[in-house]
Amino acid sequence: MQDYPVTLVVVMIFKALLTLALALYHHRKNAPRPPLREGPGVSVLIAAYNEEVGIGQTLQSVLSVPYSPLEVIVVDDGSSDRTAALVEEVAARDARVRLLRQPNGGKAAALNNALQHARYEVCLSIDADSIVTPDVIGHLARHFYDPQVGAVAGDVRIAGVKGLLGRFQRLEYVVGQHLDKRAQDTVNAVVVVAGATGAFRRDVLLEVGGYSRDTLTEDMDLTIEIARRGYAVRFDPHAVSYTEPPATLRDLWKQRLRWTYGTLQVLIKHRRAVFSRTAGNVGLIGLPYVLLFGLLCGPTTPVFDAAVLSLVLLSGDAREITIGLLTTIGLEFGLTLVAVLMGRAAARDLWLVIPQRLFLRAFVGTVIVAALWRLVRRHQVGWQKLERRGIIGCDALATPTTAADEVPLEPSPTPLEPVPTPLEPVAVPFAAEATDSASPAALASMPLPLTTGTTPPPPASPALATRALPIPARRR
Repeated sequence: MQDYPVTLVVVMIFKALLTLALALYHHRKNAPRPPLREGPGVSVLIAAYNEEVGIGQTLQSVLSVPYSPLEVIVVDDGSSDRTAALVEEVAARDARVRLLRQPNGGKAAALNNALQHARYEVCLSIDADSIVTPDVIGHLARHFYDPQVGAVAGDVRIAGVKGLLGRFQRLEYVVGQHLDKRAQDTVNAVVVVAGATGAFRRDVLLEVGGYSRDTLTEDMDLTIEIARRGYAVRFDPHAVSYTEPPATLRDLWKQRLRWTYGTLQVLIKHRRAVFSRTAGNVGLIGLPYVLLFGLLCGPTTPVFDAAVLSLVLLSGDAREITIGLLTTIGLEFGLTLVAVLMGRAAARDLWLVIPQRLFLRAFVGTVIVAALWRLVRRHQVGWQKLERRGIIGCDALATPTTAADEVPLEPSPTPLEPVPTPLEPVAVPFAAEATDSASPAALASMPLPLTTGTTPPPPASPALATRALPIPARRR
């Protein structure tokens, strides 16, 4: 037992340095490329339940993207506010937008409904509380010219940050994307294509049966299923989107409890994929990494912090104490600094690295224990809707890449086939959720870059109309 703190410190430091090395390699091998402006058709799928506060901003960001062909399918999942009315106003002025209505059935059911109506080869899932940068679709779409790619994750960031809690989450997201996810992509072991911004090959979505409602984290569940079918899952750090973070400690607890409980459900559902070659490196590396460092080591991270502190304090040597503390602080600060630089994120919150680490490690460790307890006692965790305030202070609607940087496409003789194979509808009732109380007046009058017409717009060029994706090909 005396060697336990030392062993834990060595393991955590080795993990951090290995992750850093893989992330730096990924950064070197993935230099920025101009985004496509024309390419494979993209169907944007948005599930919305009581999202009147943010749906206008979400649609504005998507419709501002200079990419074609593009369609936007919004599924109103039984909202009791003005979500559907706001979307209808947009759809009446822009033929690319379609509104579907359904009784409240949950996010997975709403996305499956949208998938049945998708006309194009690439389906881009966007949360109704997120906004995308003008280049995000062009960066994600290019990956699907590789027939082995089944899904691509974008770089999800925090916007509308207010207070210390929001700044803590902003640092957490930057490190998670530009260290952990870059490292996972380097070894072909990306385990989550986040629902906030995730692109999928439509044929692959249909092959796996669409979004499953077996777990609370349908995005992770879907990603693992795609990997188990032999398709590659990628991460593009240049496809940036922004999402609204929980603003209160209570909302953060509800969000992380759902994420953790859902992760446990996914691990149980796909337990045969862990250490299995059939799931590729997602099974050999990704899932074991989540199990070891995400769940088993999660509750012990506060012990790691205490172990480091005890090692330097028990040494009895002021010089060793100083060196030990500076080494620990320097490692944490250095890792965060590298992530911030690779992600070209704001560095103004770097001074919060140490308090952020100490707080979130203890908080997440407590959440993991609570989720495990609920799982053992068979207490269900529901999808608890968070309070929406809208995204502010975000640069997602900035000027996109200039036309001079656009990548031309060569025509292909193979025509597109935009008619999807329908999924079997499944109705699973979810408990009704509370309506957001924030006023939508500002969003109702928000100007949108809209076109007019009653039919979908034609492709931007003759070459585009004949540019088809290759037939999907599995790794094995």
